[in-house]
Amino acid sequence: MYLQPGLAGINLGKFLIKRVITLVKKDMPHVSTFATLNPIHGFMQWLLSKLSRFAENERSTQSNSPSSTFSEKILPPEEEQGLMSLSDDSSSGGNGMEVLLNLISVKNCEWATSPRILPVLEPILMRLCARYLLQEKKRGKALDSVANFHLQNGVMVERINWMGDRSEKVIHQSGGIMVNYVYRLGNIEDYAQSYFESGKNPCLSRYPFPSLSNFT
Repeated sequence: MYLQPGLAGINLGKFLIKRVITLVKKDMPHVSTFATLNPIHGFMQWLLSKLSRFAENERSTQSNSPSSTFSEKILPPEEEQGLMSLSDDSSSGGNGMEVLLNLISVKNCEWATSPRILPVLEPILMRLCARYLLQEKKRGKALDSVANFHLQNGVMVERINWMGDRSEKVIHQSGGIMVNYVYRLGNIEDYAQSYFESGKNPCLSRYPFPSLSNFT
């Protein structure tokens, strides 16, 4: 039996996005920028996994037991120092990674409303979130499923926004951080093709993106 390929291989997302942009421009020709504002759903899960693996390996090292997991130290010395300055009964830990893990693991998200903790966590979480969005891959494409959807449709990753949504759900998902994806009609095809072929988005090398380059 022969099966028709139907719409296989056709990127309907890109087609629909271009269609919507065209219709909006027709009704509101003064509008020149088309952007979305999204939480980064997988960021905190990814970060907690990184921190948990490191903590597990630290415990294995201290007990002279072999570790079965790969861990990575993702904090530079200055961030370690800042986190250790927060260490108290609610965020105790032998190193900055453990302090961060204990802080963001609290179910009531107490850290997100603390004037003492937030200034320390902001540069750390923003840097790691930029890394998660722009560098972490799965099969050569963005690890984050929403980022992958937009990138394959020809988007520009414009900026990330600290505490763009303070709701408990988004705090748990992305530490309150939101991302702007921007569509520009003249670049959609080129960006989508580049991402399809190499997993890279040309806008990241053509434009400085100061709001992101500070964190990567």
